[in-house]
Amino acid sequence: MLRSGQPIQRSAALVVPLAILVGGAVGCGGSAGAGQRARSSKTTAAGQVAKSGATSAKPASQDATARVDASSDAALAANPSLIAPGAPSDAEIRREIKEARKAGIALPSGDTAASFQNSASGSAVAARGAVPGGAEIPGAIWNPRFQPIADWIVPVLQWAHMHGWTGTVTSGYRTYAEQALLNAAGRFSAPAGYSNHEFTSYPGGAVDVTNPSQLLSVLTGYPGPQKLVGGVLGPVDPEHFSATGR
Repeated sequence: MLRSGQPIQRSAALVVPLAILVGGAVGCGGSAGAGQRARSSKTTAAGQVAKSGATSAKPASQDATARVDASSDAALAANPSLIAPGAPSDAEIRREIKEARKAGIALPSGDTAASFQNSASGSAVAARGAVPGGAEIPGAIWNPRFQPIADWIVPVLQWAHMHGWTGTVTSGYRTYAEQALLNAAGRFSAPAGYSNHEFTSYPGGAVDVTNPSQLLSVLTGYPGPQKLVGGVLGPVDPEHFSATGR
C-alpha cells in the first residue's frame, strides 16, 4: 500500500516545470491575451496605414482626370472647380471636331504655330479647290487670309514686307467662277476670263492689298527683274497690283 502524501509530492514536482513552460510560451512578463492583443494591434495599425495611403493617393488621381478620355467628362462634372470658366467639355470638342471634318476643314496635326498655319492653308485650298500650277499659298504674316498667289509675286511681296510694307493681301488668284461672281455683284472688275487674277504665269497674276500707297513707295527700290506695278487704275481700284498694273 502506498504511503499517504507521495502522489501529492509527485504532482507538485510536475506543476513547477509546467508553469515554467507556460510562462516561456507566453513570453517574459506577458500573457497570451497580451500577445494576441499586440499582434491584433499591429495588424490593425498596418491595415489603417494601408487604407490611409490609399485614401491620400486618391485625390492625386482625381486631379489628373483633365485629359481627353472616356471618364474625364464624368469626373469633371463631379468636381466643377477643375473646369476653367467657359471651357468646353470633351464632348463639345469632339462634336466640333466631327462637324469641322464633315465640312472639309483641315485640322491641325500638331500643337505648334506652324501646324495651325499649315492647316489653315489646307482649309483655304479645300474651300476653293486645288491651287493651280504656278501659284502657292504662302504662310506669311502678310497673307493672313491664306490667298493663293502667283509664284512670281510671292518673293516681291516678301521683299516689300521686309523693307517696310505693313499691309496684307486681300485677294490673289481667282477662278473663273469667282471672277464671275464679282462681275455679278457689280464690283469694279475685269470680265471673267480676262482678269490677271485668273492667271499665274508672268506677266499674268495679280493681288489686291491693303496699304497700297505704302507698297508703291517701297517697291520703287525692288531690285528684281519681275516688277509688281500698282496705281495704274487710279482711285477706282487702288489696291490692285500686277505686272502691268491692270
